[in-house]
Amino acid sequence: MDLATVIGMCLAYFFMIVAIGFDFSTFTPQLYAFAWFIDIPSLLTVLGGTIASTMASYPMDMFKTVGKSLKSVYSQQNIPLVETLTLIVDVSKIARKNILAIEDALPSIENLYLRGGLRLVVDRVDRNLIVEMLSHELKYADEGRAGETSVVSTMGSLCPAWGMLGTLIGLVILLQNLDDPSKIGPAMAIALITTLYGSIFANTIFIPTANKMSVTNADQKLLMEMIRDGVLYIEQGERPDFIEQDLVNYLHSDQKAMYEQLKFDNEKKED
Repeated sequence: MDLATVIGMCLAYFFMIVAIGFDFSTFTPQLYAFAWFIDIPSLLTVLGGTIASTMASYPMDMFKTVGKSLKSVYSQQNIPLVETLTLIVDVSKIARKNILAIEDALPSIENLYLRGGLRLVVDRVDRNLIVEMLSHELKYADEGRAGETSVVSTMGSLCPAWGMLGTLIGLVILLQNLDDPSKIGPAMAIALITTLYGSIFANTIFIPTANKMSVTNADQKLLMEMIRDGVLYIEQGERPDFIEQDLVNYLHSDQKAMYEQLKFDNEKKED
């Protein structure tokens, strides 16, 4: 699981629970207060309205990715930049001696984008065509991930809006029943709690999920760009040390240190 996501969401709910269920004037718990914040009509208004509006805004194929997107933020998104750079440098050393020899290494390469690019190199495809094919795959993969992020981001913006709609509904009900005190309480509950629900779902689920997906998408794009450049360098027959020197710029400072340590360990094993 992604630790930052879990800790962040747990802290958000923890502070809300403490604010609701603890009386700071007497420093005693007030568990009965939680009942004040449970209102089924408000919940149905916010969640049902958000889902309905999102479904109306996107094709069904894109809408169906919401569940997968929400689930993905809880899993550890390991973008193997360091490991992939090491692999590219190793393959370039093989290709420097005999470019056709890298075909034997293709089945062991898990990254499909890298494996496909090297397959094009082995098959002696024209360089311009390799550039075009790799660029197209990178573009469409990035657009697909951006579409999934857009759906979740839309839900984050719709939740508060539906909360406000619920507030207006509650106020209308309230104004229509001013002569009946027994109906004023439920109407006020809908008026206030729908706005609360909209803010909670937007700020603890949908907006953080969309932000996390955007960060992961940027890392995925960075990885594919590094692979694209590495494949083109190998096709061009560049020296492994030159490829390494250029592609290491794709790594953050801590990743560079990790790469140097991994490189040192590998050299030590070879000795």
